[in-house]
Amino acid sequence: MDRTFSLKNIFSGKSFSQENRKVETEEFPKQREKQPEKRPHSPESIPPSKLIDEKFETCLWITIGELMTREVIKVYENTSVEEILSLYGKYPYHILPVVNDKNELVGTIDLDTILGILLLCLMPREKYTLTTAIRSLGETAKEIMITHPITVSLNATLKDASDLMIKYRLDRICVIEDRKLVGIVSKRDLVEEICRRRKEKTKEEVD
Repeated sequence: MDRTFSLKNIFSGKSFSQENRKVETEEFPKQREKQPEKRPHSPESIPPSKLIDEKFETCLWITIGELMTREVIKVYENTSVEEILSLYGKYPYHILPVVNDKNELVGTIDLDTILGILLLCLMPREKYTLTTAIRSLGETAKEIMITHPITVSLNATLKDASDLMIKYRLDRICVIEDRKLVGIVSKRDLVEEICRRRKEKTKEEVD
């Protein structure tokens, strides 16, 4: 009888094993793998913005006007390269703003530019460009400066400045208002302010 049943299934285009698997599938359907339930307060269920330390979050919206240094060491377009070198030897700055006679920011000079001028003979061939060659022959700030520098406004926030610093690997950013240089803000300014406010908030919680 089993042989008859098998032959009957073969002629109908089905085998016993296929029929058997079908029955097993119908009787014992494969259960879907259950995804682990997320707990209401687990890190996965909390949006990234909610994970920010409250002590830090209060610092994000401080305006640059509250943080910046207003007395800025700057140079003018006609400042000589020798004088610029002496300023770098005197102050531990990475960027010097360049302004015109109206105190409008027209460019910046950074340490990479200075090193490129001083160590031109040691510069790798792939970094030796026409701009580098022209700057190496420059005699004034205007001839060696980086035009169109990245800047922030007085109303920009600590978060805005930190985003720019991280993205473009900047240590200092010039602050402008109506194109005029009004200050400069550094990574150290941001870090010191964040640490100060965190300390104050911790003290308030303890008290």
